[in-house]
Amino acid sequence: MTEGNKKILMALFVLVVTVANAQVPSNVARYTQPGVDVQNYAFSLTLSDSTNQIRGEATIRFVRADDRQTVWFDLISPKGDSAKTGMNVRSVSLIDGKTTPFSQRNDRVFINLPPAPGQPTEVVIRYEGTPAKGLIISQNKFGERTFFGDNWPNNARNYLPVVDHPSDKATCSFTVNAPATYRVIANGKLLGDSNLPNGRKLTRWQENTPIPTKVMVIGAAHFAVDEVGAVSGVPVQSWLYPEDSKKGFIDYRPAKTILQYFIDKIGPYSYEKLANVQSTTIFGGMENASCIFYDEKIIVGKKDSDVEALLAHEIAHQWFGNSATETDWSQLWLSEGFATYFSALYLEHAYGRDTLNAVLNQNKNQIFRYVALKPKSTVIDSTTTNLMDLLNPNSYQKGGWVLHMLRHELGDEIFWKGIRAYYEKFRNANAQSSDFQAVMESISGKKLGQFFQQWLSQPGFPDVVWGSRYDAAKKALVIDVRQAQRSGAYFTIPLTFSIRGSNGREVQRSARLTMTGPTQTFTIPLAAKPASVVIDPDNTVLMRATQMAN
Repeated sequence: MTEGNKKILMALFVLVVTVANAQVPSNVARYTQPGVDVQNYAFSLTLSDSTNQIRGEATIRFVRADDRQTVWFDLISPKGDSAKTGMNVRSVSLIDGKTTPFSQRNDRVFINLPPAPGQPTEVVIRYEGTPAKGLIISQNKFGERTFFGDNWPNNARNYLPVVDHPSDKATCSFTVNAPATYRVIANGKLLGDSNLPNGRKLTRWQENTPIPTKVMVIGAAHFAVDEVGAVSGVPVQSWLYPEDSKKGFIDYRPAKTILQYFIDKIGPYSYEKLANVQSTTIFGGMENASCIFYDEKIIVGKKDSDVEALLAHEIAHQWFGNSATETDWSQLWLSEGFATYFSALYLEHAYGRDTLNAVLNQNKNQIFRYVALKPKSTVIDSTTTNLMDLLNPNSYQKGGWVLHMLRHELGDEIFWKGIRAYYEKFRNANAQSSDFQAVMESISGKKLGQFFQQWLSQPGFPDVVWGSRYDAAKKALVIDVRQAQRSGAYFTIPLTFSIRGSNGREVQRSARLTMTGPTQTFTIPLAAKPASVVIDPDNTVLMRATQMAN
C-alpha cells in the first residue's frame, strides 16, 4: 500500500508514514492459530444507509491437524455495554444447522466442536455491530456515502471473523445486501446481481484463489465502470465515482499495459480480474487482491507518470504480497520492497534508465534520512509491536534497493530467472526471506548468505569516504576508500570507478572491486592522469559516497 494525499511519485518513493486519522493497533500478537488451516470463507454482509451497523454471517471451512475441540477466530468485540463499536456474535452453528457452544473474549470467538482431526469442519457465525475500522463507512469527496474495506495489517477482524494473519490464506466469497443505488466490488469474479424488495440488491463475488485476509475486501459506492480490455484472458476494469469518471478512466488506463508487462516478466496473474477502484480509505493505494483501492484525490485526467507509478506499485503487489505472501509482518519487504522495485522496473521499461535512476536516488535519500532517525533499524524487524511502524523506508525503499543490488550482483538474466522461479514456487503460498534467498542461490549457483544478512539484518548502509591520486612513477591510479558509518558495522560492497578525460567522457572503467573492511586501497593501472573519477557510475550500490578533496 502507499500513503495518500501527496504527489503519487512522492507517495511511492519517499517516507511512508501513518496518516493522521489512522487508528493504529498496538501490541499485536504475531502468530496465527497453529494446527488450524482455514480453506474458505463465505461472507454475507448487510449494509444500510440509515445506520453504520452491519449484519454478518460467515461460513468458515477449516481443517484441524489434531484432535483439538476448541478453535478461535479473530473478531473485535464491543468494549462494555455502552460501546458504540464492535461485533456481537448472535449464534454459531455447524453447517447442518445444529448450534454449538461459543464464547467471545479477548477479541476472539472461541468455538467448541467435536474432534475431527484432518477432516474439513464448517461453522456458521452470525453477528452484528458497528465496525470501528476495517470497514470504513464514510462520505467521499463529493459528499456521497461509501463503504470500503481497509484491512491492512490486521483490521479485517473489525468486521469479519477470520484468522487475521498473512500466513493463513483461503479462498473467499462475498454476498452483499445493500441499497440498490450502490454498485458493489469485491475480490474475484462477479457471480451476479439480483434485486430484492424495498429498493435493495444482492451482489455476489467469489475469489477462487487463496489470499490473505489483509486483502479480502468489499467496496460499495456510486460507481461508473470502464471495461478497459483483457490481458491473457484477465478483464481489466476501472471503477470511478461518476463525477470523476471522465478523468479517472484516463488515469487508470495504463493498468492494462502494466499488467501485460508483469505477466511477461514474472509469470501468470493469479486472479479472475484486475479492477482499479477509486476509494475513500486511509492509504494512497491498497493492493486488495483483484480489486485495488486508490485514494480518491489522485485523479488528474491525463496520462501521468506519477499515477502510472502508483498503478504499477499496486499491480506488482498482485504477484508479491497477495500471491507470494510474506509469512509474517516482519517479512514485509517481500511485499513492499518488491512492489517498490517492480514499479521502478516498469518505469525503466516505459521511460528508460534515467527514470529508474531518478527513482533510485529519491529512494536512497529517504533511506539516509530514516537511518538518521532510526540508526538501529533493520529491514527484517520482528521486534515492532505497532505494525503500522513497519510502513517505513526499510520495508519500501531499502527493500527495493536490496533487489536492485541483487540484480546487479547476479546479472539481468539470472535475476529475472530467479524472480520467475521464486514466484512459481510460492505462487498462492507463503514465503520468508530465507526462501527467497534459497531460490536465488539455486538459480545463480552463488552463496548469498552474506549479501542477504548484511542488507536485511544489519542496520544502516555504507557511508563511504573516498579519494583518488595519480602515481606517475607507477602509472597507476590509487583510490583510498573507508567506511565511516556510525553503526560500526561494515559492509562488503562491490565498487566500480569511471575514469574520465578532460571532455568528461569515460576513458576507462575499473574492474568490479570488492571492499571487505573498514578501509581499503585499490590500484588501477593507468597510462595518464585522469581529469576526474566517478564512483559507482551505474548507481548499483546503496551507499552515501563522499569524495575527499585531492
